[in-house]
Amino acid sequence: MRTAALASCLAWAACSDAAPTPRPSALPSAPQDGTAPVLEALEHDYGTIPHPESRSHDFVVDVQRLGVRCIPLRTHLDCSCGRAEMLLRSKDGHERIVDGSPNPDNAPGPGESLVVRVTIDTVTKEAVDLPAVTSHGQVVLQPIEATASVRRIQWPLVLRYGIDVPVDVHPFTALDFGKVPMCTAPELQTAIRGDRAHAAWKFPSVASSDPAIEASLTPEDGGVRLHVRCRPGEPGNHRCLVSVATDDASGYRVNFPVTWKVVPDIEANPMAKISFRADPTHEQDEASAVGQFVVVTDHDARRPAEFVVSRIVDDAGNDASKHFAVRIEAVPGQPRQMRVTARYLGGLTDGFRGTVVLAKDAAAGPTLPLELAMFSSLSR
Repeated sequence: MRTAALASCLAWAACSDAAPTPRPSALPSAPQDGTAPVLEALEHDYGTIPHPESRSHDFVVDVQRLGVRCIPLRTHLDCSCGRAEMLLRSKDGHERIVDGSPNPDNAPGPGESLVVRVTIDTVTKEAVDLPAVTSHGQVVLQPIEATASVRRIQWPLVLRYGIDVPVDVHPFTALDFGKVPMCTAPELQTAIRGDRAHAAWKFPSVASSDPAIEASLTPEDGGVRLHVRCRPGEPGNHRCLVSVATDDASGYRVNFPVTWKVVPDIEANPMAKISFRADPTHEQDEASAVGQFVVVTDHDARRPAEFVVSRIVDDAGNDASKHFAVRIEAVPGQPRQMRVTARYLGGLTDGFRGTVVLAKDAAAGPTLPLELAMFSSLSR
């Protein structure tokens, strides 16, 4: 039983085995009224493509139907697994690439045909069967005498294809760890086995393209279970590929894209900064300060989630605790999160820039500095 398709994708263009329609040696000039002909969609059925193979088709575009000499600019693709190339082919089979610029040299000349070559490459797709789908797109052309994009012509395309994957994968065909705090090492698992036509397949080995991602296999009910563990390193977004080998003579591998974002053990959202506007000559009341907060999270469950205020200083390092009150309270339903709110107490004559330093212990780290910025509402 094949895994149900999770998404559809689009690739492009059409093909024709017939020879191009004979063309006159000279193409007509653009009509004065700027009208464009009504164009029927160019269609092609790629059939069912075995994963991870690719299929290419050439479609010879009959530019004579446009009634105007045109420059092919591009082919729009709305699918990551499809790619298109535009070529001008002479009668002797010589091809030159269209570079996408509106240069008149890119217009088909005498004896040349416009060819749209489209490849659907299923190797970029996850290991999920895709039933027959219909996709849409267009080839964009511009009359050679046109100077504005409003005169461009879009020739519609329709593609039909499906993808047949020889394995069943459940529940994950792609592995997304989301946020990974540096103190953790999360693991994701998924099961792999051959489909009915490939039930005897074995899966002897697995490899990861990034040392931060460890992968291993254990036997399970006619297949294997893939274990993938993330050991976070440098902060930021990361991606890699985990590839599971099969014993098939074709060398088929089951590929799993893996993504994760390494974050600090202690982080502030939406950013490590509290900024607000206030009148420096008056203390703020509680209602005025209700929106002056950030949410801080300690992902390390080995210690309490609570924080304390270590110090409040200005940019010169001077104590500013008499000018601001900082309240820390738990976020309901989020045991590792705290809401940190700052309120101005008065005593200044202008705006303020400094830092609130939070700590797990008043005398020890780790600490989390939060930028504190108050802008004077009296300034223009």
